[in-house]
Amino acid sequence: MRILYVARDFGAEKTGANQVMSRNLNALHEIAGTDNVIEYYVPKTNLKTVALSMLRLGSYGVSKRHEKNIIRLVKNVKPDYVFFEGSLFGSLFKKLKTSSSQTLLFAHNLDTELSKQEISSRSSLIGFMKYKFVKFNEKRSAEYADYLICLNERDSRGFNEMFGRKADIILPITFPSRDLDICIESNQAPYYLFVGSDFFPNVEGVKWFIENVAPKVKADFRIVGTCCKNPELKNILLPRNVKLVGYAKDLNDEYSRAAGVIAPIFKGSGMKTKTIEAMSFGKSIFGTDEAFAGVECDYEKIGGLCNTAEDFIDALSNHNANVINAYSLATFKKGFSDDSFITRLENFLKTHN
Repeated sequence: MRILYVARDFGAEKTGANQVMSRNLNALHEIAGTDNVIEYYVPKTNLKTVALSMLRLGSYGVSKRHEKNIIRLVKNVKPDYVFFEGSLFGSLFKKLKTSSSQTLLFAHNLDTELSKQEISSRSSLIGFMKYKFVKFNEKRSAEYADYLICLNERDSRGFNEMFGRKADIILPITFPSRDLDICIESNQAPYYLFVGSDFFPNVEGVKWFIENVAPKVKADFRIVGTCCKNPELKNILLPRNVKLVGYAKDLNDEYSRAAGVIAPIFKGSGMKTKTIEAMSFGKSIFGTDEAFAGVECDYEKIGGLCNTAEDFIDALSNHNANVINAYSLATFKKGFSDDSFITRLENFLKTHN
């Protein structure tokens, strides 16, 4: 089995998307063998590349040269599968429909819905044009991809409602199992942790939490990740119990001492990497409906389902701050470990090859 893997180059930043992409690529290497996986990376989008691709109705933020390179690579290599990370390669899906290779669309989100939510937060003409072009591309991708992979049933329903296409397989976010003995040994002065990139749902959620919840809870909170660089967080007055840490070299250490994880996320699509990552460390999680999307669990046992400030305040104030939550860890092991993901993806590829 030969696979051409196509993704955007987001650099070394440890975003949720990057972590899932790395997981996907490692799984393909294990399934097909490293020598049988050819990797092609498209540069990260910017306003210029998006505008140029929009003028020619090409794949979102992908230059004509890169589209030609990918098509030429498919013709020369003749892979069994072309695995695309993301749903905005619409033009390429259409052009490859006549090739002998089968195309796989791994949808990290329902990007049309996400783009629509961003307009409601930051309304602008550019934002509206971006939304229309995102929808155009995602519609093409859903129409011409041979197989659609979604993270959860919600996104599968969303694709079906918008584009008349359900997922062929649901493969949620997963993480490797961890040595939690290290976490127990380093337990000192626990706090509640938030981990997030500079992404509008993260920034909006954390800002809301700092203003409405943190001052009313007798606990410390650490905010980790590039979200801390956003002006909306940098320029607000922080309560004494909140610290903006910023980039952390070792997230294992941050998680190891945390009494639990907060996830005040009200917008988004797909699944939340931070939720599954917290489960892999056996952490109690206090999050919204959006934060738990794709996770079936007993919310009281895993931490708390919190959709209002009062929900967060009550749940955190009454939490017995154990460092390891056995139920959270068991839920992770049952359905969100890398081993289960690799097995299911391998079986799917072999069945459809």
